[in-house]
Amino acid sequence: MQFLKGEKPEAKGSLYNTPSQLFVPAVVTSENIKAEIFDKGIQTPDQVCTGESAAGCKTWGITQ
Repeated sequence: MQFLKGEKPEAKGSLYNTPSQLFVPAVVTSENIKAEIFDKGIQTPDQVCTGESAAGCKTWGITQ
């Protein structure tokens, strides 16, 4: 998120002498979106459940 905000991301490690921050990827589905995105504070329902996504959020029981 820092990079998207125009900030310099903090490197917490290094890979091949290059400052790095490595992540474990997660598959996000309708069944786990609450745990993977909202509960971890990556995004809020207000940020995601807008426009075309609002109907899906309603179907999955995600409220803003």
